[in-house]
Amino acid sequence: MTDLVALKALNERRWANAKLTRARAPEFKAPAQKAVANKARYQAIEARTGVSWIFIAVSHYRESTQNFSKSLAQGDPWNKVSTHVPAGRGPFASFEDAAVDALVNCAPHAARNKDWSIGGMLTLLEQYNGLSYANANRPSPYIWLA
Repeated sequence: MTDLVALKALNERRWANAKLTRARAPEFKAPAQKAVANKARYQAIEARTGVSWIFIAVSHYRESTQNFSKSLAQGDPWNKVSTHVPAGRGPFASFEDAAVDALVNCAPHAARNKDWSIGGMLTLLEQYNGLSYANANRPSPYIWLA
């Protein structure tokens, strides 16, 4: 079992040492612009869940490439019952309702988190996709690019 306090400290160190290379920079421009353009939608979900809009935006990118017709939980269409983990969720009335369900009712229960520091968010993002890399003492490609 992964020590989440140690993983948070490790993620804080990784963040402090991270470098955005010129080669990678263009890859992040469009998703960052789309996240900021949809900030109000993410903040509406934040108001309902207490989850940082930044975490919501990053999770939305990672789970469904910022496609608002897909669920934040696993990228399945939110207007149908999900088939991927977490399976059996929905259908929902909107992307926002599906996101609230994912953040409140599905592991790792992001709405219970109170630590929105960079280390806290990175660790929660890693939990969102599973801790198999952390358990193997490897950086998760879910949050770290080589």
